[in-house]
Amino acid sequence: MPRPHSEIPSQRLAMSRSQSVPAAKPQRSIWWAVGITLVGWIVLAYPIVLLGLLSLVIMAGSVDGTVTPSGIALGVLGMLGALAMLAFPLLLGLAIKARRRALWLPALLTGALTVAACIYLTVEWLIPLG
Repeated sequence: MPRPHSEIPSQRLAMSRSQSVPAAKPQRSIWWAVGITLVGWIVLAYPIVLLGLLSLVIMAGSVDGTVTPSGIALGVLGMLGALAMLAFPLLLGLAIKARRRALWLPALLTGALTVAACIYLTVEWLIPLG
């Protein structure tokens, strides 16, 4: 004798409670984000200030007052690099704390800009002075 329709399991129903679902990883403590941010800002303090000052000097022009479009473009790029250096430790700390992929994209983008800005500072300004 066939079973009544109400006893036939549906394929569209949610999984039964007896089947285990892998638990989501809990978030880390807020102190992870605070620690990573503070250490990052301490490490990057000198390059942030140096790049900000150099960008301002490049945008303002030389002593004779000539301002070139390429100088303005380099100054704006330098300021964007300084802002990326400022944002990178905070975004990295939040990405590590929350363990979500959506936070890793901006953290990696600002990290790449930070590395590029540090390489620019080292190659163009610090090595020639030494």
